[in-house]
Amino acid sequence: MSIQINLNQPPFSFLSTEQRQWLTQRLDLVFFQTDQVILDEGQVAPGLFIVYKGVVEESDGQGQVFSQYGSEDIFDVRAVLESACKHRYTACEETLCYLLRADDFIKLLDDSDDFSIYFKTDLGTQASLVEQRDSGVSEFILARIDDSAMRPPVYVNGQTNLARVAELMHEQKYDAVLVRSSRGIGIVTGTDLLKATLMGDKTKQTRVAEIAQYDLITVEYGEFLFSALLQMTQYQIERVVVRRQGDIVGMLELMDMLSLFSTHSHVIAMRIEQSRSLKELVVAAQRLDTLIRSLSDQGVKMAAIMELVTTLNRRLLQRAFDLIFPPRLRDRVCILVLGSEGRGEQILKTDQDNAVILKQEHEREAVMPLLNQLHQALLEFGYPPCPGGVMFINDSWINTVEGWQGKVGRWLNSGSPDAMMNMAILMDGEPVCGDKNLFDDVKARWQHSDLRSSMISAWFAKPALQFETPLTFLGKIREDHGKIDIKKGGIFPLVHGVRALAFEHAVDACNTLERLDWLQQHQILDEEVVQGLKDALLLFVRIRLRQQLAIKADNPGLSQQLNLEHLRSVDRSLLRHALHRVKKFKQLLVHHYHLESF
Repeated sequence: MSIQINLNQPPFSFLSTEQRQWLTQRLDLVFFQTDQVILDEGQVAPGLFIVYKGVVEESDGQGQVFSQYGSEDIFDVRAVLESACKHRYTACEETLCYLLRADDFIKLLDDSDDFSIYFKTDLGTQASLVEQRDSGVSEFILARIDDSAMRPPVYVNGQTNLARVAELMHEQKYDAVLVRSSRGIGIVTGTDLLKATLMGDKTKQTRVAEIAQYDLITVEYGEFLFSALLQMTQYQIERVVVRRQGDIVGMLELMDMLSLFSTHSHVIAMRIEQSRSLKELVVAAQRLDTLIRSLSDQGVKMAAIMELVTTLNRRLLQRAFDLIFPPRLRDRVCILVLGSEGRGEQILKTDQDNAVILKQEHEREAVMPLLNQLHQALLEFGYPPCPGGVMFINDSWINTVEGWQGKVGRWLNSGSPDAMMNMAILMDGEPVCGDKNLFDDVKARWQHSDLRSSMISAWFAKPALQFETPLTFLGKIREDHGKIDIKKGGIFPLVHGVRALAFEHAVDACNTLERLDWLQQHQILDEEVVQGLKDALLLFVRIRLRQQLAIKADNPGLSQQLNLEHLRSVDRSLLRHALHRVKKFKQLLVHHYHLESF
């Protein structure tokens, strides 16, 4: 029998070629008339149904409709695994389905680990499996830190002189050694030796303990190699120390890793640091999109991509700040990034969202020309201006600490939608350049209990409900000419709902995933809700990124519209489940803040 559905996509692509060939011989094509019950409550399922043509409706005994299934959708896995149906499945029109008998389905689950994991796990793991298989993910990305990836540590006593340390490095072909001294374990590199003897006042007989660095940057044995690369990029270093259950067991060198890692993110970071002009920084900024595309194609986790890109973007801004601002003015301001960049959730460059805190009001005149230069640099880096004017060149978004504290109080006490959104924007702020301590007093103002009453918290939460979740009454994705706005329908209500809970409880974290962790740890949200929201957010970002990368060459603007026609059935299924998570979360917010009465 010729099979008319695509078995070369997840979850069937998790099977081997031989298993898929076997599968095609086991499928039966079955026909159902309009209104015919395919499966009923309590019935033992004969197997797994895959819709070829037609529509199937899932409902309960009282007639409540949960979902509808169309071409290439699968039902009812749960009935096969749990031996009985919990809901009724009815053909809404004349329908053709392929039936994979229960015994054959169970055999495939037993014979294929990934196929089994997909059907027996949560949304996040399903999305991760799909992402990895789609990308042909490189072995490096999936590799973990083990004995084969690191060098064994070489120790010297703190009393050893620098001449002997240099000899030992040459003998061992190491560029760094660990130092045991009364201060603990430190590290000395070849560069440290050169600086100490050629540029400093140390001699060959100086004890190595005097020049060792004791603030070791470490990673855990068994972590992903990619995590080590993130640490190197963030701290601008070329090696990290590996610990296992607290003990140092090795070192990871940058050059060893770059020989494996094709995207060379650290090379971009070094290019940023070595730039001596804004023109050179523009070249480095232009390479970020290539890096993002490469990471996405290799199946790197969305959370890891967001963390790496955030680190590189902030270093880019910091370097531009250093080139533009003279040293005497650098500690007179604090530059904040806001919005998705402030939360560390931006990937491709979106519009500028930033603000400035002045140390003294009288310094505004001296600072404004420099801020305009920095704004112009960001435009050249590829960050378009903010349509709403949320930029530090706008007087509304530059103020002293006292001025910002006053604004926060007025915004929260007014309760107007615009004021609440301004507060939300500032709440996502992260200090990047200048005197970062200036932001502490501003943040303390909205974290003060007198501005976090139940009424104000409800006002703050209400915008999470302003956009409808794009799901029909029957539980299908509701399209607008084949598209949905994933920001309005999925990302914003999730992010702002979490932000509202973070506001209510004065959570210090800015990133949505970190806020969710805090809310779970403090038993505000349970583990299942938190994991579901994390999985949903990362899925939204992944699907949006892939479509944005696909159209970016022809359209420099970043659309929030997802074209559902470009999604496979497996991605539509994951997207539908994720949107249901958001819908339930919005219901939770309505109940928690009593928004029915607003």
